[in-house]
Amino acid sequence: MLTTHSTRFIALFTGLLLAGLFLGNLIMLAMSLVPLSLLLIGLLIEPPKRLSIRASEIKTLIWLGDVVKIQWEVTISDGFGIVSFFQELPRHFALVDGNNIKLCWKGWGSRTITFGYKVRCAKRGSYILPPVQWEARQALGLTQTQQGTLGEPVELVVQPKILNLRRIRGVAGIATSPFPVIDIAKIGVATTDFREIRNYVHGDPVKDINWKATARKAAQGQPWPLVNEYEVEGKKAVWLFLDAASYLEVGTDIENVFEYCLEAASGVAYYFTDRGYRVGMYIYNDGDKLFYPDTGKKQFLRISRDLIKLNTTDQFDEFPKAIEKCRRYLLGYNPLCIIITRLDSNAGETVVGGVTKLRQIRGRRRRKLPVMVISIAGYHVIPKLGQYDENTALMLQLHSRPLVQQLRRLGTSVLEWNPGQENFSTALLRQVKTK
Repeated sequence: MLTTHSTRFIALFTGLLLAGLFLGNLIMLAMSLVPLSLLLIGLLIEPPKRLSIRASEIKTLIWLGDVVKIQWEVTISDGFGIVSFFQELPRHFALVDGNNIKLCWKGWGSRTITFGYKVRCAKRGSYILPPVQWEARQALGLTQTQQGTLGEPVELVVQPKILNLRRIRGVAGIATSPFPVIDIAKIGVATTDFREIRNYVHGDPVKDINWKATARKAAQGQPWPLVNEYEVEGKKAVWLFLDAASYLEVGTDIENVFEYCLEAASGVAYYFTDRGYRVGMYIYNDGDKLFYPDTGKKQFLRISRDLIKLNTTDQFDEFPKAIEKCRRYLLGYNPLCIIITRLDSNAGETVVGGVTKLRQIRGRRRRKLPVMVISIAGYHVIPKLGQYDENTALMLQLHSRPLVQQLRRLGTSVLEWNPGQENFSTALLRQVKTK
C-alpha cells in the first residue's frame, strides 16, 4: 500500500507533466521524470521482511534485587531500509544498563545485529517478558512499514531474598537458632506421631515391623519387611504468623513495609527448614491461609511460591483470633512462634494482646511457648524529604516504645529491623548474638 510520500511524488509528477504540456515547456516535462524515476525506484526496493532472532540464556528464577542481563541476536535477511526493535519491560523492572530500544540501517545483503540491556528486579512476583517488537521502514518511505514480533514470551519469577546462611554459620559459638533451648536433638525418643512406612534396615527393632503391610507386599512377590517410623521427640517446630493487612503498604510502590515482611518471612522459613525444623505458617488478614507444619526444601518452596503471589487486603482480623484458629497446632507441636508485622500501626495493641494469649498456652511439655516478634517499622521506609519528616519518624518511633517494652516484659524477643541500615541476615545474626 502506498504512503503519503508516494502520493506526493505522484502529485508532483502529474503537476509538472501537465504544466509542461500546457506551456509547451520541455524543461518542465524533463523535470517531471525526476519524481517519476524516484517513485519507480523506491517501489522496487522493498523494506526488510524476513527476520530471525536468537536469545541468550535468560534466568527465569530471580531473587529480589538481582540484575539480569537480556541479550538478543537478530538476523535480517532481505530488504533495504531502517529497522527498529523494542522490548517492553514488565512493571517494576528498572533499566540499569543499555537500552531496550535499538535502531539500525539495513543495506544490501544480510546483516546480524546484537542488542541487550540489564534490568533490576525491584519487586517480587511473576512477570512476563514479551516478544521483541520490530518495525521496518523503506528507505524512501514510499510503502507501508512492516511490523511484527520476534521470539517467545518468557515468564520471570522474582522471589524474596533469603538469608545469607554462610555468614551465620561462619560465626563460632552461636547456637543454631535464636532460642538455644529448642535446638534440634539429633537422637530422640520416638513418639506416637506416625511419620511413614519404609523398608526394614539393619538395626530396626522387631516391634516396629508392620506385619499387615509386609504381608500385602509379600503377596505381590516382594518379601521384605516394612517398618513403621514415628516422629522423634527432639524434632522441634516453628510457627510463623504473617500479617497481610493493608496498613503494611507504607512507603513507595516498590519499597514498602509489606515487601520487607515477605522478605523476613521467606528468610525465616529458609533458615529453619535448612536446619531440619518443622515449619508451619498462618497468614492472617488474608482469608486465613494456613500451611501445615512440614520439613525440608519442599515446604520452603511451597511457602515461597505463595509469598510471591501474596498481596495485602483491606480485611482486618485481630491477631488473637488468628491464635485461636491455630490453637490445635500450637498445642500439638509446642513451637517457637514468630510474628512478622508492624508495631507502629493501629494494630500494634492487638499484637500485645495476642502475645499475652500465646504465653498462656501450655504445650505438651506444660511450658510457655517461646515467642519472637519481628517488627518492620514504617518510619524507616517512608521517604524523608525534610526536617519535619525526620521529626515525624522520631515521633512514630517513640510512640511504639511502650509496645516494645510490654512485649519484652512478657518474655518475648523483639527484633526491630531497619531495612535501610542492614539486611535481614545481619539483623537476625545480631538477635542470635544477644541470646
